[in-house]
Amino acid sequence: MLHRTLTAHAIAAAILIVCAAAQPAVRTIPNAHSGDVLGVFINEANTAVASCSIDGSIKLWHLPTLEPLCTLSGHSSSINNVSFSGDDAFVASASSDRTLRIWNATSCTQATVLRGHQGDVLCVYFSQSDTGHYVATGGTDRTVKIWDWRSGAELKTLRGHTGAVTGVAYSYNDSLIASCGDDMQVLVWSPAKPVPVIALVGPPHTAPCTAVLFSFDSRYLASADRDGFIKVWSLPQGQLLRTIDAHDGYASDITFAADNTTLISAGHDGAIRVWDILTGTALDSLQLDVPIWSIDVTSDGGTVIAGCSDGTLRVWRRTATNDDKKSPPLRKKR
Repeated sequence: MLHRTLTAHAIAAAILIVCAAAQPAVRTIPNAHSGDVLGVFINEANTAVASCSIDGSIKLWHLPTLEPLCTLSGHSSSINNVSFSGDDAFVASASSDRTLRIWNATSCTQATVLRGHQGDVLCVYFSQSDTGHYVATGGTDRTVKIWDWRSGAELKTLRGHTGAVTGVAYSYNDSLIASCGDDMQVLVWSPAKPVPVIALVGPPHTAPCTAVLFSFDSRYLASADRDGFIKVWSLPQGQLLRTIDAHDGYASDITFAADNTTLISAGHDGAIRVWDILTGTALDSLQLDVPIWSIDVTSDGGTVIAGCSDGTLRVWRRTATNDDKKSPPLRKKR
């Protein structure tokens, strides 16, 4: 399939101009953290969101009220990423203290601490089956590690990156793991094999990568980079479907809605943008007054939560939700 580069800044700007008079209210949760909010993750049931920060804390919040549920403390350094388990019962956190920690999301207690990385743990992702015991992590030691967190075993170390691993994700059938890094590579692994199993075909990223994510049907893989570009790959062929010029500089995070073709991106330019990956069309856009580190969305694509550099959470209730696509909502997790 042909790939193409879309210059989307003008499209997104036009959306902002047209919608300026009717700009939706954005709810701000002030002082959600005392430092940059580096990660947010909404659970599958759309009833809670986990956030993590450079301040060394993880917080759980009720949805849709955003009332605080509890604070998880134990890391001794910045917490770079969080992930809910497939059954919503546990939260995993990745920290610059070189540990992966698992927390009980109901009792708000620490379940286990896993050590093995030889550098900061930058990213984490739970396997998504409801019985999944596995967690993938990546770090500045240039490795991807797979853990059985219940037994505490480090099952496998995947080596292929030549720079820090900045993003990692399981596919939703747990058959694949994707990783991306400062080396500008996006690699796709099988949990059972030590080498990448899918070769991605097409022009690669030309800047360090920041995030990688599968669609829920595992037909697409999206990746973002520090120059503001998003690439969308079709699977299992690994062919580049399209490149989207999404942000003015650093594209910090991406998330799929449950229809599998709506992708939301955020960046240090303060923009949140909503894309149809099949056409490259910009569906919606919002401009905040602060750089954004992290983002997630509810199943219907209607509520977007952003973690910002000023320690706030910003909540955008979009006026256009599933009407963007006439597809029923499916299971949702980032």
